[in-house]
Amino acid sequence: MPLKVLVAMSGGVDSAMAAWFLKEQGYEPLGLSFRLWRLKPDPQQELALTRAGAVCEKLAIPHLIEDLQAEFEAVVVRKFIDEYLAGLTPNPCVFCNRVVKWSNLLRVADAQAIAQVATGHYARLRQAPDRRWQILKACDKSKDQSYALWQLPQDALARTLFPMGDKRKADIKRLAQEIGLFTEEVRESQDVCFIPENDYRRFFRDYAPDAISHIGEGELVDESGKVVGRHHGFFNFTIGQRRGFGIGFKERMYVKALDAPQNRVVIAADSGLLFTGMIIRGINWVGKSPMEQFTGTVKIRYNHQGAPATLLALSGNQYRVVFEQAQRAICPGQSAVAYQDDALIMGGVIETALTE
Repeated sequence: MPLKVLVAMSGGVDSAMAAWFLKEQGYEPLGLSFRLWRLKPDPQQELALTRAGAVCEKLAIPHLIEDLQAEFEAVVVRKFIDEYLAGLTPNPCVFCNRVVKWSNLLRVADAQAIAQVATGHYARLRQAPDRRWQILKACDKSKDQSYALWQLPQDALARTLFPMGDKRKADIKRLAQEIGLFTEEVRESQDVCFIPENDYRRFFRDYAPDAISHIGEGELVDESGKVVGRHHGFFNFTIGQRRGFGIGFKERMYVKALDAPQNRVVIAADSGLLFTGMIIRGINWVGKSPMEQFTGTVKIRYNHQGAPATLLALSGNQYRVVFEQAQRAICPGQSAVAYQDDALIMGGVIETALTE
């Protein structure tokens, strides 16, 4: 009897092909899609759900849709707002993978008496000699998504399959057309799914006006603390931003830091955005048992190439990360992930950027 597997179906090419590959390998897939909260009716989400259903119909497999709107809003959206208004740069997609997507994948799998789940992520899994499951970078490094998976616990990884991990995106798109799963181009998902057009300012004005109503004008200061201008609320800025100051400078200036309690935005020249290290917290060990000190390659954001660093344990499930070369625009609130070769060793949330 074929082994059943529950496949997360987003309506995109990757998850569709993940289901196709599993069926080709002799599994009996069942598709599962999530309807997640949106600020306003989202035709793109409904189109994606329709596409997922059409793919399941072509594959002759069942398709379930779970409505997670209330949970998603309460758990992911509200946390994002709280962190953003604390002056952080949140990583809602990483958090959502653990607390919403995988938790519900496994819940539905248990209800269906299915042992394994699968997604279309470009990542690989390997069981180490100590029996821990390791997340490895995808073979197609240009599409690698392992960074976004660092919060997944061992019990989830033990039940997960990543059929796309050894595939190349260009080959997948071509094959999807050849076998007729998709007859038209499907755009890649981008940015934060619940923020329309990636417009953070409009999102806060429309969804959480009370949360920002008390935040008025504040000071724009340089690295020495000298006031060089005014702004209309720190939440209108992100670290690394170089526009929107409302004033000209002799050299190009960027946002270096956000001081939410004081409603203050610190700006600096490009060289002022270089940091020698950082403190990360909330560590989850993925590929190995905890180590007091180790070296690895650390990514500070999804599109970061990664940089050599030494990591040293501190108290309170924190680590100090010291880079061999200073890194630009380290953002508190973002995820930092450490690798050794292709193996994701551990990850955490950036708490503080360090200059020495």
